[in-house]
Amino acid sequence: MNPPTDITLTCDAAQNFVVTTLAYTNNETGSCEISGSVPGTLAGTFDECGGSQTITWTFTDDCGRNITHVQTITIDPAPQAAFVNPPTDITLTCDAAQNLVVTTLAYTNNETGSCEISGSVPGTLAGTFDECGGSQTITWTFTDDCGRNITHVQTITIDPAPQAAFVNPPTDITLTCDAAQNFVVTTLAYTNNETGSCEISGSVPGTLAGTFDECGGSQTITWTFTDDCGRNITHVQTSRLILHHRQRL
Repeated sequence: MNPPTDITLTCDAAQNFVVTTLAYTNNETGSCEISGSVPGTLAGTFDECGGSQTITWTFTDDCGRNITHVQTITIDPAPQAAFVNPPTDITLTCDAAQNLVVTTLAYTNNETGSCEISGSVPGTLAGTFDECGGSQTITWTFTDDCGRNITHVQTITIDPAPQAAFVNPPTDITLTCDAAQNFVVTTLAYTNNETGSCEISGSVPGTLAGTFDECGGSQTITWTFTDDCGRNITHVQTSRLILHHRQRL
């Protein structure tokens, strides 16, 4: 009676499917009546990638006559998984970039039981940066047992490290003539107070310019440094020279 037709189910519906009995009758009455119901027998398998099952109802009457009905159930694959809260693109300082920890990223298809696809995958870091900045990407990829692939890429823009500055740059001074002719031009240290790949530090010699004589004069010492990013810092110290000897009358 009304044998069910073939159907297609979702993975979730398939694992909650209930096999029912199927009624039979010969539409006779009294001693000629043959009627009742038989349970169905479920066969076949499915998983998160889908599958196929059959339900078979069979009845053999007292006369040895057999009737059979088979319903075929096609099970669609479970929904594909997606990453949970995939991170957006970010911009980091140079120091933060060199301390970045690449984390795992969870995925799920929000199903249960045989239809569940969930877990986590590590990210793969690519790209480079230095004190002048750069760009990196973190890529998370997962391929399920059905051969379906999901990928998420986070782009990380790294800003250049802070520009270096001279350490305790000397102020302008006034020298005697004798001190001026014995004056030694020194190097001047610079640093951006960073570490690792973000560090810019070192020292540069000063360049002396200007003249003086017994009547005094003025000189400058200039320290200049240009980093690998093309950024320039300069410090100028002015030395004013005074007369060394008193004028004779």
